[in-house]
Amino acid sequence: MTPRRPLAGRPARVATLLALLAAAVGALAVTPRDARAARGLEIALQDDAVFVQGRYIDGDDAYRYARALGVTRLRVNAAWANAMPRSQARARREPDQIQWMFQALDAVVDAAAKYGIRVHLSATGPAPAWASGGRKISGQRPKASEFGAYTKALATHFQGRVDRYSIWNEPNWGTWLGPLKAAPRLYRNLYQRGYAAIKEADPEAKVLIGETSPYARPGLSTAPIAFLRSAACVNERWKRVRRCPMLKADGYAHHPYDFLHAPSYRYPGADNATMGTLRNLTRALDRLSRLRRLRFNGGGRMPVYLTEFAYFAAGDRMLPPRQRSRYLAQAFDLALRHGRVKSQLHYLLVSPPRKAPGAFFNTGLMARSGVKYPQYRALRRWYNRNRGRVTRPGAAIALPPARN
Repeated sequence: MTPRRPLAGRPARVATLLALLAAAVGALAVTPRDARAARGLEIALQDDAVFVQGRYIDGDDAYRYARALGVTRLRVNAAWANAMPRSQARARREPDQIQWMFQALDAVVDAAAKYGIRVHLSATGPAPAWASGGRKISGQRPKASEFGAYTKALATHFQGRVDRYSIWNEPNWGTWLGPLKAAPRLYRNLYQRGYAAIKEADPEAKVLIGETSPYARPGLSTAPIAFLRSAACVNERWKRVRRCPMLKADGYAHHPYDFLHAPSYRYPGADNATMGTLRNLTRALDRLSRLRRLRFNGGGRMPVYLTEFAYFAAGDRMLPPRQRSRYLAQAFDLALRHGRVKSQLHYLLVSPPRKAPGAFFNTGLMARSGVKYPQYRALRRWYNRNRGRVTRPGAAIALPPARN
């Protein structure tokens, strides 16, 4: 055996070796067993009935179906009024001590982690009756200060277990947040309180602004860019109209639905933003950044997370199966090619029963029997073609245990 030369005689190589060792140790510290084979577009999925409520199909099967599509992120609605006993949510006066109930969310966070999938919680309404302007469970004039207390409790409970949040689902849609004319101001207050509370409880967690629906519908919704301008205290001529502190975010969440057209279709209206008109949104985000009204925490241009998208599998807006499959693949292609889009989510895995509460919004990829629709197979083929350009599911994710 030839004796090794002493390391002291090779200072340059020693320095190189130490640097490599340090880099390896650092990589182990920040990249656990769930390290992804690729760091591209994130594929996401949401189906609260399946993954949170445990309905329709077996839970393990659901996660296997999700992984086969390349899913690495589940979005889950963390509804404020559902995070406490029903008696407390219905009370007209705030309870002396709220009994927060996060067990169902804990279960989905742990189950997803076993399959290498992380959870994004959308902290949203409805508000409990005692925190609602109408004194009933609703999205009407929710109290921002009380929402801040809720989001602080949520982020404190999930510290180290959930790494991404967003504030309020579709705040530019009147039934989610109202009244419609007051919604931008209401949302601004909700967002500021929620953002501050989450960052105080878990500074490492990312907080997304927006979760906006794609276009204006008279009496039902405000165009997303008009809504965003108003929430940022800017008028239609892009002039400041009030002295408002600058908003900060880790990304913009948006739902670029267009149920009747190909994803590339340029939906009319400069303040609307569908998949084919995402440039309307990114230009608005850049303009607000230059006006110092909305800043990306990482510096530079605000990234975009497409947190709902689908085509109908039933109902008046259903398209023929082949067309629906082709459009879905095209939409994912557009998201992959768009430099600002970090995540593309398909809304619903399983078609709900006709009499289920959400049956009117049937965008499922498969039947409750386990039969996969053509659009499921189309998305699976899309994932297999693009495995080298997307974030891929890894091994189980090690999480700290749920808090009591």
